[in-house]
Amino acid sequence: MLKRLQVFAILIVTAGLAAVPAIAGPSSPVGVVTSAQRSLIGHVSATDGTSIYDGDTVSTEPSGALRLQFGGSQMVLTGNSVVSLNKTDAGVVATVLSGAVRFSSVPGSLLEVRTLKAVVVRAKGDQLAVGQLSVTGPASFQIGSTKGDLDVAVNGVEHVVEASTAYNVSLDGDGGQNSRRRPRAAGASGGIWIAIAAIAAGTGVALWLAFRSPSKP
Repeated sequence: MLKRLQVFAILIVTAGLAAVPAIAGPSSPVGVVTSAQRSLIGHVSATDGTSIYDGDTVSTEPSGALRLQFGGSQMVLTGNSVVSLNKTDAGVVATVLSGAVRFSSVPGSLLEVRTLKAVVVRAKGDQLAVGQLSVTGPASFQIGSTKGDLDVAVNGVEHVVEASTAYNVSLDGDGGQNSRRRPRAAGASGGIWIAIAAIAAGTGVALWLAFRSPSKP
């Protein structure tokens, strides 16, 4: 009789444990702060070595700067910028809400940059790419590559930004009325593209060296 009661008690405890939902462990960070000056993670001051997690929003003051590392890829926020960060199966998505960023994406460590709800930027193919993106208005941005080619999708329309080139892009169709430069051919849904001054090769090399050196944000 006693053995039956013991077995019955064990069955009750086992059933109760099975009904308890599994408690998820702490999420792993998506990146780390490598250099921070007058910048925030959420509403908390960012400091060197702070981990970045899925869903975090980072920002800088007008005179601030923030450098982040995601595996082998990196990003630098210039002053007065706001970026939200999310983890995906492929890597990290950085959504630029305002301001400007410089970024490097290396093979095997995908960093995808998005902005204005319709723009997706990533390295073209399996290659290193170093670029910069600035939000210049509610429907306009600048994009340039200093090393490697970038694939830029605007409303699903693909464009290639080659190394050492840069463009002003308008999403509302008002891209060339006040400019003497000839717009790059594109459908309305893909925005109006206007080439701006080419980025010197030396600038690309200097930027890449800065990304490689932790002492230079």
